[in-house]
Amino acid sequence: MIRKELVVAVFAGVALALPYVLYARRARHRRRVFAAGLVIAAGVYVAFAAFAGTVEGVLVESGGVLLFAIPAFLGVRRSTLFLALGWAAHVGWDLLLHPLGTPSYAPWWYPAVCLGFDLVVAAAILRSNTLDRQDPSSA
Repeated sequence: MIRKELVVAVFAGVALALPYVLYARRARHRRRVFAAGLVIAAGVYVAFAAFAGTVEGVLVESGGVLLFAIPAFLGVRRSTLFLALGWAAHVGWDLLLHPLGTPSYAPWWYPAVCLGFDLVVAAAILRSNTLDRQDPSSA
């Protein structure tokens, strides 16, 4: 059975993603907004690890920031598909390093919030990419 708290946290992530997606879509440089958000989302874990005082965690999560900077950069320079892939892959990173319900230096609820947030953002980028291909003047 799924714990009610986890479900609430996932839906909180969805709710938090919606204004971010709306802001990014209206931004002059929406790819940059989505790219910066991806790097910041990875960087939050560095802060959690640093606050907890785990040097190993800081090193691992800093590697994640560098890793997610790659699709962020490629998403700005090449294709929004890299951004969507980066956001979707961030879910995997979250759940691999911080499985739901497992103690970690990140708060128990944060990976669940990320799950909802990251998937909504990835889907919005994919949808936006599809619309852009149908109407190139909207890019």
